[in-house]
Amino acid sequence: MAKPLSEYNRKRDFKITAEPSGAASGAQRNASALTFVIQKHDARNLHYDLRLELDGVLKSWAVPKGPSLDPSQKRLAVQVEDHPLSYGSFEGSIPAGQYGAGDVIVWDRGIWHPHDDPQTAYAAGKLEFTLAGEKLSGDWALVRTHLKGSSDKERWLLIKENDRHARPASDYDITEAQPQSVLSGACVGNARPTPAPQKTAASVTLAGVQITHAERVIDLASGTRKLQLAQFYQSISEWLLPFLRHRPVSLLRAPEGIDGEQFFQKHSEHLAIPHIKQLDQRLDPDHARLMQIDSLAALIGAVQMGTVELHTWGATSDKIETPDLFVLDLDPDPALPWKAMLEAAQLTLSVLDELGLQAFVKTSGGKGLHLMIPLARRDDWATVKAFAKAIAQFMTQRLPERFTATSGPKNRQGKIFIDYLRNARGASTVAAYSVRARPGLPVSVPVSREELKGLRGAQQWTVANLQQRLQGLKGDPWAGYANRQRLSKQMWDTLGATPPQ
Repeated sequence: MAKPLSEYNRKRDFKITAEPSGAASGAQRNASALTFVIQKHDARNLHYDLRLELDGVLKSWAVPKGPSLDPSQKRLAVQVEDHPLSYGSFEGSIPAGQYGAGDVIVWDRGIWHPHDDPQTAYAAGKLEFTLAGEKLSGDWALVRTHLKGSSDKERWLLIKENDRHARPASDYDITEAQPQSVLSGACVGNARPTPAPQKTAASVTLAGVQITHAERVIDLASGTRKLQLAQFYQSISEWLLPFLRHRPVSLLRAPEGIDGEQFFQKHSEHLAIPHIKQLDQRLDPDHARLMQIDSLAALIGAVQMGTVELHTWGATSDKIETPDLFVLDLDPDPALPWKAMLEAAQLTLSVLDELGLQAFVKTSGGKGLHLMIPLARRDDWATVKAFAKAIAQFMTQRLPERFTATSGPKNRQGKIFIDYLRNARGASTVAAYSVRARPGLPVSVPVSREELKGLRGAQQWTVANLQQRLQGLKGDPWAGYANRQRLSKQMWDTLGATPPQ
C-alpha cells in the first residue's frame, strides 16, 4: 500500500523547491476541529487549491475558478495528491522547472467542521461541512461526480449551501473582492519569494532575551516556529501584559512543540526563566516560589523556555488571599453545535445581569467561552468559589437539559459544564490574549457583549489573524472593566444559597 504522501514527495525535488517535505501525521485529531487552507496558485493556469485536513494529511482539490458564495454556482474541484499538514502555511514561489511552478499565497485558512463522520463521508463521495475561516464561513459541500476529464483524477463539485453566508454572484465575488493573502497581504504575482529553504540563525536576540532553537517548529498545523511565537507575543504585549502584571502565573510549556510532551509549571523550581519575577516564599510556603510576569523581557524569557500558554490566578500577589475576580468557564460537550454555546453564554449572562453583576466575555481558545466577573478585593477564596458554585448550581436547577455543575465527560454529554473550580486558591485560568497549545495556535480573546452573537467559534482567532482583529478594533472590548463589584446578601438569597461561615 502506497504511503499517503508518496505521490507528493515523488513529484518534488526538495533541494530546489522551498515546499515542505513531510510524512503524514500519525496523531489522532478531534474531528470537530480540523484545519483547512485555500491557496491561490499562479501556476500554468491561475487556480485555487482547497485543502482539508483528514487522516494526518491535507486532502487537496484544485478549483479552477475558486470558491463562490452563490449556491447556484457549482465549482469544479479536481482532486490532486495529498499534501503534508505543514503545507498549510506555505507561501512563496515554486521555481521554474519544478512541479506547479509559480507563485503561491495562502488565500484563506481556518477550521472545518464535518457534519458527519469525515472518513465515511469522504469515501462515499459527499462531504458536508462548516467552514470557520478568515474569509469563508458557513456550510459547504464537496460532491464526487462521474465527470470525465483529460486525466484520471477524480472530479468533484464545491457547492455553497444556502445559509446566511450565501450571496448571489451578481452581487458579490469574494475572489475578486478579497484577492490578498491572509498571512502576508500579498497578491499573486508579488507573493513573498521563498526561492529555497531559509535557515535563520540558531539563536536570535529579542527584547534582550536570547532565543535558542529559533527555527524549532512549535505547531505542525500552522508551521509556526519558536522565534515566530516569541515575535507574536512581543507584537501583542501591550494587550497581554496588563492581564499578567501583579498576578501569580502558571506556564504551560511545550519545549519540543505542542505535539511533544507538555508541562504545567506553577512554581519557579530550579528552572531559570530569564527576567521572570519570583514571589515571596511565604505566599505558598510548602512549595518553590510562585512566579510573576511583569515585563516584556519576562514574557519573551518564558517563551524562550518553551512556554506556549500563560495562566493567571484570580488574585494579585499583594493581596493574594482576597480574589479580585471569579470566572465561569463554559465547557461544552464537543458534540454540541456552536449555537448551543452562544445560547448558554447569553442565558448565563442574563442571570448575572439579574444579580447585578457585570461580566466580561472571552473566547477560551479551546472549546468554549470564559465569563470573567471582576470583584472588589474583600471576600476570601472559599466565599468566592462558593458563590461561583452557587451560580453553576442555580443554572443547572433551572435548565438541567442544558447545563451541569458536575465535572467529567459522562456528566457533560449533550450539556455545557459550568466550571467554577478555577476559583480556588492556587487554581488558574488562561490569561486574556494567551496562545493555546492546540493545532493552529488559537488565542483566548476578549470580546464585547455586542460581538458575542457574531462569534463563529472559540478558536476564531489564532496567531495568524489576531493582529488583524486588534488593528480593526474601534475601542476596548472590555471597556468598563473595574474591580469594584461586591457580593451582597441579596445576590446569595436570589441564588438560594448562603456564604460559608
